[in-house]
Parts: sequence; structure tokens; C-alpha cells
Amino acid sequence: MKISIKELVDSVKDKLAFPKIAMRILRLFEEDDISVYQLAKIVSLDPVLAAYILKVANSAFYNFSGKVKTLSDAIALIGFEEVKKIVIMVSAKNAFKVSDEFDRVLWEHSLAVAVASSVINQLTRVTEDGVAYISGLLHDIGKIVFKKNEGMEYIPVLEEAYHKNKQIKELEEEKYGYNHADVGGYLLQEWNFDQEIVDAVSFHHLNFTLKKTSDFLKKAALINVADFVVNSYLSIGKQEKIEDFAALYDLGSSKIIGFKHENLANLFEDIYTRFEALKTAMEEEV
Repeated sequence: MKISIKELVDSVKDKLAFPKIAMRILRLFEEDDISVYQLAKIVSLDPVLAAYILKVANSAFYNFSGKVKTLSDAIALIGFEEVKKIVIMVSAKNAFKVSDEFDRVLWEHSLAVAVASSVINQLTRVTEDGVAYISGLLHDIGKIVFKKNEGMEYIPVLEEAYHKNKQIKELEEEKYGYNHADVGGYLLQEWNFDQEIVDAVSFHHLNFTLKKTSDFLKKAALINVADFVVNSYLSIGKQEKIEDFAALYDLGSSKIIGFKHENLANLFEDIYTRFEALKTAMEEEV
């Protein structure tokens, strides 16, 4: 018997709770007069989160290696938007909990898509950097929801997609009646994420055409392009690189966001270098 998206998400809520301190911090960002002191005070309530912010701020990703000594310094140096990204990244890492090969590959893929979304957004200016990054990071969180409900028997679906080179979205829809993007969008709505992030995650697997050019579809198209770049051109997880750069420009999503670059090889190398620096910072224990 098939269950609804609501029933699926409700069944794993206890296993996928978004940290209360993280939600409190995200709400604080909505205020106009937030200060470094206020933010540091609330972040310090979660020692693990505070330690990660310091560690990531000192990592090769930001090039402040060894210079950031206090939480207030970290916040002042990297800025509120970067702190917001780290807060969500640490919270997402907790949700992804790397316990097997699937979790590891999905976590690395999600980090890479976050970086790719941010880099490509700098070229195309589709949205704010934070929206691009967070949407990329959480675009596949629906897969975690499927996996955490053992009754869904999700692993065989993943294996069929990988070994038979089939689209995971189509296999999910065939078995469950909806896909991981639908589930991820619903979960983020439940967590009260900004609607533009919810929409980008919900619709990142649409069949994009130039007839679809609304703002929320452009954000979803950005994530679709970043996802394609990571899957096709970067050696992350179990993916094998392809050499056909023309395929990227043929995507409807690439056309919607006006994505072009004079040296794709250099662009992909930049994305990969940033991803490796971020992954290293996030995988070390604090």
C-alpha cells in the first residue's frame, strides 16, 4: 500500500529533527538589527556548532587559516551569510549521518552541488548566494527521508538507478507516486525554510524549457545545472566523468539561466577545489 508524502515525512520526523538552536539562529537572521555579539551569544549555546564555525572559518575554504581565534572574530570576518550557510551545513550533516556508503556518497554529492550552485550563481546572478548554496546543499534531502523509512525499501531503487543507468526520479515515481524532490520540498516546508528554497528543491528535476522562465523556476534550473555538473564532470562518489561539454549547454535549465563560460575545465576545477576544502573541514571531528 502506497503512503502519502505527509505520512512518509511524519514517519521519520523523530529521526530527522532540525536542531532547535539552528532554527533559532536562522530566525535571528530575519531581524534587521542583528549584531555580531547577539549571533555569537546564541551560537555559543551549541558548542559543537560554535566549534565547526571556528574550524570552517580557519579552513582553506576561506583562506583565513589560523587567523580566527574567537567566535565573534569568525562571524565578523566571514559575515552573516556565510555563518548562515555553516549553520545549515552542520545541521544537514547531522541529518545525513554518514553510516554507510550511500550516506557518504550522498553527503559528498550534496556538498559539491552546494558549491557548484554558489559558483554558477556568481556567473548567472539568478538569486542570492545563500539561497543558491542552501538549495544545492539540501536538494536531495528527500532521498534521506525515503531511506530512513525502512518500509519504503529504497536501497533497491537506488541500486537499479545506478546499475541500470536509469533516472532515479522516474523509478521513485513509478514505485511511490512521487519523487525525492517532492519529498524534500515538503520536509523543508515543514521546517519553515524560505519558500524560494522550498521551490528550488521541489522543482529541480522539472523538464525545463525556455517557456518556463519565472523566478522560482530559474532558481530550480540553477540547482538542476549544478546537479548535472557534479554528476557529469566531477569525480565525486561513484560518478564517472564525461567529456562532452556540449551536453551541459544543451540543457533546458542552462538556457533558462543563461549559463555560459569560456573555460569550463577551469570552472570545474575551481568547483572541485572548493568542494575538497569544504569536505576536509567538515569531515574532521571538532
